[in-house]
Amino acid sequence: MASATTNQGNEWRFVAPININTTTENTVSCVKFDPHEDLFWIGSSTGKVTSLLPTNHFTRYSAFVVSNISGVHSLEPTESLIFTLSDTMLRATTRQGIPVAKFTSPSMTKMAASCHMPGTSTFIMGGFQEKLIHYDFVKEKEIRTTELKASENAIIIRYNGTNTFTADTRGNVFVKNSKNCETIHTLDCHQDQVLDFDVQGNKLITCGVSMNRLKNMDQFIKVYDLRMYKALSPIGMPYLPQFARFMPSYCERVCVTYQTMYNQPGQTATWSNHPAGVKMFDLNSNGNSAEFPIETSLISAFDFSSNKNFIAVGNHCGIVNVFADRDQPQVNENSKETVFAAPPVQPPLSFAIDDTTQTFGSIPLGFSQEPLVSDWPTELTQIVYRRRKPPTEQTNVKSIHYLSQIKNPRINSKLKRHNIVPYFFEQEELIEASNDHGSKEEAPQEMKRIKVSKLYKKRPLIVNQVPARRGNSQDETQETYTWNIIRHVTMQSTHGMNLVANTLVQVAYSLSPIRSIVLRHICTEDSCITCELHFLFTAFSSKIGDNSGMLTNNLAWALARNGVSLKAGGVLSATQQIIKTVIDDVARTDASGSICSKFDRHLRCIRCRGLQQQESVTDHLLKLNYAPVYQASLCQLIEKSLHIGDDSGEIECEDCKQMSRMECKRKVRELSPVLLIDTNASSNGFVEFWRRQLSLFERKPGGNRSSALGTVPESPSEKKNCRFGTDCRNKKTCKFVHGLVDWPAEQTKLLEDVDLPEWAHYIPSRIAAQLCEGIVRLSDVSDLPDYDEPSAVIYELDAMIHAVGNGENDVNWTHPVTLLRESPVISSSWTLINEQLVSRLHDHEARHIDGRWKLPALLAYKKKNFDVKTSEDIISNDLFLAEENLASNGMTSLAVQSLEELPKEKELVGLDAEFIKIKTDLLEFDGKTVQMRAVGRASCVDSTGERIIFDDHVKLTDDVEVVDYLTKFSGIVKADLCPTTSEKYLTTHKRLLLRMHVLIQRGVTFVGHALHNDFTVLNVHVAESQIIDTVTLMRLGTQRMLSLQFLVKEILGETIQMEAHDSVVDARYALKLYRKYLEIKEQGLLGSEMRRIYTILPCPSPNQTSSPLVVSTTRKTPEDTNPADAAPKSV
Repeated sequence: MASATTNQGNEWRFVAPININTTTENTVSCVKFDPHEDLFWIGSSTGKVTSLLPTNHFTRYSAFVVSNISGVHSLEPTESLIFTLSDTMLRATTRQGIPVAKFTSPSMTKMAASCHMPGTSTFIMGGFQEKLIHYDFVKEKEIRTTELKASENAIIIRYNGTNTFTADTRGNVFVKNSKNCETIHTLDCHQDQVLDFDVQGNKLITCGVSMNRLKNMDQFIKVYDLRMYKALSPIGMPYLPQFARFMPSYCERVCVTYQTMYNQPGQTATWSNHPAGVKMFDLNSNGNSAEFPIETSLISAFDFSSNKNFIAVGNHCGIVNVFADRDQPQVNENSKETVFAAPPVQPPLSFAIDDTTQTFGSIPLGFSQEPLVSDWPTELTQIVYRRRKPPTEQTNVKSIHYLSQIKNPRINSKLKRHNIVPYFFEQEELIEASNDHGSKEEAPQEMKRIKVSKLYKKRPLIVNQVPARRGNSQDETQETYTWNIIRHVTMQSTHGMNLVANTLVQVAYSLSPIRSIVLRHICTEDSCITCELHFLFTAFSSKIGDNSGMLTNNLAWALARNGVSLKAGGVLSATQQIIKTVIDDVARTDASGSICSKFDRHLRCIRCRGLQQQESVTDHLLKLNYAPVYQASLCQLIEKSLHIGDDSGEIECEDCKQMSRMECKRKVRELSPVLLIDTNASSNGFVEFWRRQLSLFERKPGGNRSSALGTVPESPSEKKNCRFGTDCRNKKTCKFVHGLVDWPAEQTKLLEDVDLPEWAHYIPSRIAAQLCEGIVRLSDVSDLPDYDEPSAVIYELDAMIHAVGNGENDVNWTHPVTLLRESPVISSSWTLINEQLVSRLHDHEARHIDGRWKLPALLAYKKKNFDVKTSEDIISNDLFLAEENLASNGMTSLAVQSLEELPKEKELVGLDAEFIKIKTDLLEFDGKTVQMRAVGRASCVDSTGERIIFDDHVKLTDDVEVVDYLTKFSGIVKADLCPTTSEKYLTTHKRLLLRMHVLIQRGVTFVGHALHNDFTVLNVHVAESQIIDTVTLMRLGTQRMLSLQFLVKEILGETIQMEAHDSVVDARYALKLYRKYLEIKEQGLLGSEMRRIYTILPCPSPNQTSSPLVVSTTRKTPEDTNPADAAPKSV
């Protein structure tokens, strides 16, 4: 029960929970109190609108659907109509739910916000497209469309009587002229997205998100004076603000809804225990405040009534909590009378036979248990099955190897494309559509749509912890990222290239022969894929248990620069390209050929059948070929890939002296201990072939021929939570979930049906290979655990990459997942890795595939009991000293020139990097352009700060375009990174990485300010024990983080970064600041000194260089750990 005293002396109390869920869980996307009538409106993420009567215990007044494909983003009640905005449409409806009009336009593609201009019939609409649309609902036409600047959008729109205000997804608020929508001023409010803002008079308040890897929300309300466009002192909040609104009154009164994204101490991670509350206060004095808590899941919508009697808060679970400040609250001071439906008319008791005003439909008709005259006779309603005529034997059958061909008997008739099935009537008359015999085969089975489990669905980005609400609401939960109970190292899919490549990284690391090759290789070649895998594999041991996932941006760049293109072909094409590119590069670095099969290749002329040449070749990746195979087992397909080589094209035959195509056959000399099978997923007949085979081979328990493709296991997050929670009185019979999800228990459910005999699979778990005179025979021995043939070699299925689709017959492939076999003994030994989601599966579920949503892209078989001891090749210290100045100035590097000068283990070094902003179309599907940060300069100094260990500028490649050199913050100009004009020491990104990895390998301790940002952009993985980050050391509790410039000025009394940042200077002062930190802490004055600093914070915008808020970082010091315990006690 919420209880807080208002300025009238009343107390806020909880009125009622409103549940809008029916059969599925609907996120509350928007709420609105009607300013004209006593109604309360709710919009959901599934396109439904509901109105309730607040003065009548919130009983339902009307409900209707405005869109079947989009959520409701905005509700705008007018005097006569209610306007709802979806992704592509503005719809006008009466309050009773009767459609009146709708407006759509080619400019409306991804709408998110609308604003009704008071006193007019005009709406201003915006969204994620770069346009503002003016619509007059009286004239029913679009009166103006304003093109916005590049990367500018309008996801929130406000009006203060003079100007129009819009907010975009980059943290900016734009002040626009209401007549022509020209930008008057731009307020750079937050470093990422603006969650909410409001305007009253000459004051503007905002809440939003800071830009770092976790996108943490700013724990304060920012205030601006619109007369001078000046930032005033921000207002701190107990938790993270979600909504901030002015409550119209004589004073500037503010209402803020806040909530934490972190769980309360001692509680397990869940959506239902995030502390939240509402706080109301006067803006000028921050007094006369009222505050009360809310028991809710993540908040997604907020509104209050015009007379401030009601407050409503909606959440992502479809629940709206309503609060009131008095016993008999009203929605408006003077509301119009609401129109209700007329009461039902009772049937008349009697009326005259000639009364034409009465209808016969008003006469009640009783129900009789006796048969009616209109009933059909029983003999005509019985189910009768026709008897089918047995198929006749065909005499014109031709067999080619294991294929049979039969001529169509109706080839010359109009029914040649129809499958005619003959039946007998009771009179034994044969019914045929023609005089020919019927087809022998049955009609093909129609595939129905299937629901894909959330275990396999594409995961939302882990970096986005802000609850999605305007236009991009999702039904996902952060709870999925705690499902890594097997302690696997996961990777983030920041781009489309990573989405596919990360699956192959998991497979390569799990196979010891490939892992051994990767860990033995290191080189100076730019864009070397094997080197990038080496850097990732060496960091895996330090990342176990880290649920945030590793970044693989450098690997994505290496793949793009080695020819992998995502601009066409989709997920299947990208997966096959990456598999081939990575395996080819790993095999290139393997001088011993330990993962290659060896063949003798024979070319034979198809004209004279003369043998042309014979040569020895190797192959490390077997690609399946489906033409012209109609039906075959997987073992037969692999045999075909082993023995049939690539098409050589037409060449001149040495015997017949004519241009002829050569038939290529291969004889196997030696099979590789690891068989990597590329299923050729991008080929034309891939999906059709696998669907055809699965309908014959694949079975699940409880299935038959009509349901052979089955379903996938249910995900815990697909179940809805009970509204009563743990207090539910009918837990045994209630169909909803109560309390927290027990993921280990859910894992046990996924391991059921392990040894049932009904399972049948197309992919064998074990195959036996027999080699005789160059011919390999493969057999499926999955069901023969005691198979013992001396001449056979057993291969076991160790890893798979599956492409996952949407479950439709016309499937859309969305992403790949990895399946790894953890143990060769138990059947429940498989692990599913779907980005950050890790789950255990038993062998049958792992091998079960479905042509509608799950097909293999890579199969990895490894010889039984074959393992390679991996030995990591230590990166040579000489690679640090390798000089390669790409600039034409002939400048010598400032880096140390001898191994003796390199820092040793646990020795402190200062590190800092400067970034630039670039854009590229190489990393996303369909050539989508993305912007990101790239390192432009990196510097490292020794523990004294006097000697420079390295100071390198990084040369730009031709496949990226610089958006902004960020000279004000980085000190880098265009000429610095161009080889012909640079006066700096210019090197490649690979050389810089080698310097960093040499230092990491030597065990040095890096000291810097916001180091995790530097390591993220460099994409270097460093153990936490080797990092000392002054941004976390010099921080008071959960207060905001302070910039290096501000700390140096207040603690050291010196001034830096006046004109531009210098990474060498920043690295030196980070070391000085750390020394001062140890000195203050030893004196016991750390707490008082930090409190003093936080009391003198400057007021300008956080994005100004003089502000302490320019720092954004993703790592936080654990609450139970002293930040300095892992650092040396002295310098």
